[in-house]
Amino acid sequence: MDLEEFFERKQIIKLKSTEKQLVIKELVDKLQGLEYINNKERYYAQVIHRESLENTGIGNGLAIPHARTESVSDLISIFGILEKPIDFQSIDEKPVRYVLLSIFPTEMSTKYLYLMGMMARLFSNKEKRKMIDGEPTPAKIYGLLKKEAKAYYESISVKDKPKPGTPENLSGVPSSDLDLLIRLDSLYKQLDEGNKSESLPKKIESMRKLVDNRSLTYYERMRKKRDNPFSIVEKNSCSGCHMEIPPFFIEQIKERKGISLCTHCGRFLILL
Repeated sequence: MDLEEFFERKQIIKLKSTEKQLVIKELVDKLQGLEYINNKERYYAQVIHRESLENTGIGNGLAIPHARTESVSDLISIFGILEKPIDFQSIDEKPVRYVLLSIFPTEMSTKYLYLMGMMARLFSNKEKRKMIDGEPTPAKIYGLLKKEAKAYYESISVKDKPKPGTPENLSGVPSSDLDLLIRLDSLYKQLDEGNKSESLPKKIESMRKLVDNRSLTYYERMRKKRDNPFSIVEKNSCSGCHMEIPPFFIEQIKERKGISLCTHCGRFLILL
């Protein structure tokens, strides 16, 4: 899949603003200047409202402010590069230098999640982050993102069969895949509860294609074994099996560098 499916070179810009709200306004203004939207005040208000519900600084120097609205018919994105990092109240408490703003209709949620999965995987890779930080011009970053988009598509399209007797290993699977699996699980639950919508199986299949094959295979196996394959970490214990989780493992989960599994019951661990 090519990067042009999501945005063009002209949709990567350098930002002059130095505060969160002003950065979002500058990006929305640019989208109107490029004639992708025609009511910048309305879309700015929608993005800011969404930001007030949940902060979108996802860590590793990247923020993803966005809004769902039925007043657009496709995914519209713009990528901004800040001269100096700013505070975005990110989950890792580190400043943000790159901001990807997106506006899209509900029916394009899967396409948006694909883009977020690609960006999260890119920015969680230290070596690739160094390449981005070292070449922060729009043209060079577009070239890097274009290459990454192709690599990401190839990585989730190849379905390797696990070898018999190979122990379960989800190392290297980005934490963003956990968000995709939670969304996939909610779709499966609708199907289990008798939702007969013709679009539901298509949504499930589209979502399955976005998830790393190792985590997808493991999730589907756990779904057959457990009523709920996910578990929240409460008071340093797994809420599914109530077994204590070692402090060092809690710290690993907090770092959100990958998917974490309970070593006792095998459930996906979620730290709120």
